[in-house]
Amino acid sequence: METALMVGEKPKVASKIAAALGDYSTKENRGVTNYVVETGERRIIIAPAVGHIFNLEQVGDGWDYPVFDVEWQPIFETEDGSDYVKKYYNNLKDQAEKAESYINACDYDLEGSVIGYNVIKHLADPPEERIERMKFSTLTQGDLQEAFDDMGSLDRGMTDAGITRHIMDFYYGVNVSRALMKAVQDNDRYETLSTGRVQGPALKVLAEKEREIQEFEPDPYWEIFLHHEEFDAKFQTEEGDRIWNEEEAEKAFTAVQGEEKARVSNIKINNYTHKPPIPFNLTGLQKEASSQFNLAPKKTQSIAQSLYEDGLISYPRTESQKLPPKLGYKKLLGKLKNQDKYEDRAEKVLKKDKEDNLYTTQGSKEDDAHPAIYPTGEFPSGLSKMEGKVYDLIVKRFFAVFGEPAKRQSLTMTLDVLGFDFEAKSKVTKERNWFELYDPYVNVEEAELPGVEEGETLDVEGFDLEEKETQPPNRYGQSRIVSELEKKNLGTKATRAATIDRLYNRNYIENKPIEVTDLGMTIVDTLEQHCPDLLSEELTREFEEKMEAIRDSDETRDSVIQDAQDELEEMLSKFKEKQKEIGEELVETIDSERKRRRRLGPCQECEDGKLRIIKSSGSRFVGCSNYPDCENTYPLPGDGKIESLDEACDECGTPRIKVIRKNSKPYSMCIDPDCATKDDW
Repeated sequence: METALMVGEKPKVASKIAAALGDYSTKENRGVTNYVVETGERRIIIAPAVGHIFNLEQVGDGWDYPVFDVEWQPIFETEDGSDYVKKYYNNLKDQAEKAESYINACDYDLEGSVIGYNVIKHLADPPEERIERMKFSTLTQGDLQEAFDDMGSLDRGMTDAGITRHIMDFYYGVNVSRALMKAVQDNDRYETLSTGRVQGPALKVLAEKEREIQEFEPDPYWEIFLHHEEFDAKFQTEEGDRIWNEEEAEKAFTAVQGEEKARVSNIKINNYTHKPPIPFNLTGLQKEASSQFNLAPKKTQSIAQSLYEDGLISYPRTESQKLPPKLGYKKLLGKLKNQDKYEDRAEKVLKKDKEDNLYTTQGSKEDDAHPAIYPTGEFPSGLSKMEGKVYDLIVKRFFAVFGEPAKRQSLTMTLDVLGFDFEAKSKVTKERNWFELYDPYVNVEEAELPGVEEGETLDVEGFDLEEKETQPPNRYGQSRIVSELEKKNLGTKATRAATIDRLYNRNYIENKPIEVTDLGMTIVDTLEQHCPDLLSEELTREFEEKMEAIRDSDETRDSVIQDAQDELEEMLSKFKEKQKEIGEELVETIDSERKRRRRLGPCQECEDGKLRIIKSSGSRFVGCSNYPDCENTYPLPGDGKIESLDEACDECGTPRIKVIRKNSKPYSMCIDPDCATKDDW
């Protein structure tokens, strides 16, 4: 009987595949559980990976750039904190030696294709015709069994596209980051700097918004409000509700001030429909979870991945906004109906199905590997509070796309006061329809005006004149910049959130909404001046399109990698010519950023001293800038990253800081160890 090695992406996934394929036995090896299934034709060993077992490293030593000679090496040999991978590597190697055929059963996307292929290639190196591919969008028993029955050959296009992405990300990330750090080292400084093929253009998008905000000059304007006991109305001119001339505003306000009556001169009613929402792709889910729960995109992605691995939702890293009928809407709704929490909503949708013609709203984006995100109908258990919220959001969105359009009505009422027009508006829902399926996540304005008729006179409580000014463009929130990167085709659905996270970790951006730090702005300014192609959206987008072409077998991996190498060699050659100059510009900002990050606030013990973080002899503490005249000090936690919160403690008045540690939740505190806020510590 032939032996086949099936590679699962993670231990939990391997166990679900085994359960779906029927009777299985387990076998421990090197502390790893393998699952053995016999089909009659062959003996299948399902062995788990733990994500990537291999990563790219340069061949040979040295820290110069550019470097293009790379190879795949076991991750536990090259990456700190990856020792746990070794037992999975050794187990996979043992199983590969027994096998005559191989199955990649990792997630059906670029990363999954690379994870499984690298295990098979580097631990067994079989002929390509001995490698098969399972393709599934959910980890439910039916879908996994179907994927096993319909297995295809090696997905060469997707695998090559994934390998190409890894190589190009290495080329750009390692080489350009080394160039930046060497430029700084030439000026006797050391700072961990990085950029990359997507990271650089993403930072440039944020920097351009920062420049818009910094260069914005506000214009003053005035608004006049009429107050009725049930609503407010706003003064209107031919140009709108803003008055740009102070003298005209004062004149109009003086004229109406003291008037106690207003005549209803015009009423406009507009009945319209509010269409149901489209199904979630990953970016849509990240955006909605940010709006509803204030979740960062990376956290949403992590939760969605966990729900997928629990078999509760379909594969989340999808671009698609479409749910094809072959999913079996009726069956899914029937399974959800069996969950008490969703019984009523599922019943409402199923009642539409009079002639087996359920219709769902569809978006425009497609993904040839996976449909939009949908619930599988499997019963959830053991979810954390936030996992439960995201699951609920996904389920109710699924219901909502089957709903009928909501019927809404807008009403605009014009009030005449001495020939001046004031306008009041309302929007109300007449028939909720899909709103009922999506509650409590419906976010629409509801404001109803009293029932009046044209010509009727209403009492006025008073008038207000308010001076305002135009506001700068809004900063990007995390979910909005992820959406912007998607629009610009920068990065992938799986990497955009991580790219933004990396910009935070490098201190190129800070706060929420996002502000670009001086260091981030200097990186962009410097590269724009000396090597603008390193920040080019167009070049990044061009290579994204080439990788899609590899996936479709319209380009070859070797040709795209060679093109990238040629482009990068030319860019880095220009960089080296200006390396010393670039370093000087960066060092100036690095020094000022270090000082800024260490400043905490005023000292309470002297008149003009400033408290700052001081590092000395391997320790750190807070001291006063007036030392030795002022010896005021405070201790700091021995490990973790310290960030100033730019605020004082309400109890003791000392500055508050945030402490960020690996593998634990960040916390905030004031720096005074004797503060009453620490009595319970």
